[in-house]
Amino acid sequence: MLKPKVFAEMLSQANTGGVMSSMLLNNEGSLLAYSGSDVHKDKMITAAVSSNIWSAYEKGGKMAFHNEGLQYMFMDCQEGKVAVTKVSAALICIYAEETVGFGLLKLKLDTLAEHTKRTFISINESMIN
Repeated sequence: MLKPKVFAEMLSQANTGGVMSSMLLNNEGSLLAYSGSDVHKDKMITAAVSSNIWSAYEKGGKMAFHNEGLQYMFMDCQEGKVAVTKVSAALICIYAEETVGFGLLKLKLDTLAEHTKRTFISINESMIN
């Protein structure tokens, strides 16, 4: 069973060095787990917008380039930076200050994605047994 508290604790590890919040979303943009400061009050909007942009680019990319799909999405916004990646049927979204480099955001996404994959595998194995 999916335990949001476990995922929130895992996501909180990325909230250093200018990262203000980390989110785990489903493909429809619903928030599954969240960790971050109260400074970022519009987390539901960020989740929904990130998911919709991801879906649009992934669909367009598959049709145009016939590849396996989008791996990362980075957005440079007026009030910060957003980075997104896909893990199984979920999206991980990180919101950071404008000063944070995209390389650091990618590293944090990769680390969170690896931990999330392991957690999903553990959940699947516990459901089977």
